[in-house]
Amino acid sequence: MRIVVRRVSYGYESRDQPVLSDMSVDVESGTVHAIVGPNGCGKTTLLRLIAGLAEPTAGRIDFLGERRHTNLIAVVFQEPRLLPHWDVARNIAIGAEFGSRPPALYERIRDFYTKQVGLGRLRDHKPHELSMGQQTMAGLGRSMAHDSDVILLDEPFAHLDALQRARMRLEFETHWQLEPDTVILVTHDVEEAVVMADRVSVMRTGPGPLLGTVEVPVSRPRSEVAVNSPGLLRAMSEVWALLERA
Repeated sequence: MRIVVRRVSYGYESRDQPVLSDMSVDVESGTVHAIVGPNGCGKTTLLRLIAGLAEPTAGRIDFLGERRHTNLIAVVFQEPRLLPHWDVARNIAIGAEFGSRPPALYERIRDFYTKQVGLGRLRDHKPHELSMGQQTMAGLGRSMAHDSDVILLDEPFAHLDALQRARMRLEFETHWQLEPDTVILVTHDVEEAVVMADRVSVMRTGPGPLLGTVEVPVSRPRSEVAVNSPGLLRAMSEVWALLERA
C-alpha cells in the first residue's frame, strides 16, 4: 500500500503557528520509511493524520494500491495503551478477536505473537503487572498480529533496554520479511532509523516541508548487515547532516 501525503497542513485554533505546513512525503508500498527530526516538529502529528485520528486542515493523504489484509492500519503509540482488564495474550490478539477469526486460528495467532515478542511466560498477566518495557513489547506484538497493510510506529522502542531493543528490531525485521507491509517509523534514534528503514526523511524545526530524504542502499535482511557497514555509515552521515540543518 503506497501512502502519498500531498501538501498537508494541520494546526490548532489556539495556536498561531500550524503544527505542520505544506508537508509532502511519498512512502512506497512494501517499504520501511523512517521519519526523524527535532522535538516538536510534528512527527507524531503526521502519524496521527495518516492513521485518520485527525483531519488535515489543508492537503490530502491517499492510500494507493490493492488491499491485501483485513485491516488498513495498525498503530504502535509512544505509550502502549493496553486494555487494563485484559491479559497480555488477549491484548496482543485484539485484532484477530475483533476480526472474528475462527477460534482455532485466533488461538494460533494469539499464541504465536505472544511468544514472538518474548512474553509467553507472562501471557496471563494484566498490563499493570508488567514493566513499561514489557508493555511496549505487547504493543509491538499487537501491531504485528493485527493483519494490516500499513504499520505506523511512533517511537516504538523508547521504553526498551538495549538488549530488548535489539531483539525487537530483529523480530520486527523477521515479521516484515514474511509480511512486507508498508511501515512508517518515527524515531529520534538515527542509527535505529537507518538500520530499519529503506528511506529516512528528515523534518525541520517548526512547520514546513521536509528537509530531504536519504536512501539507505543496503540489502535485506538487515540482521545480517553490520551496523558499521559502509552503506549504513554513509546513510547515517547524510541523515546527521540534514538534522544539523534542521
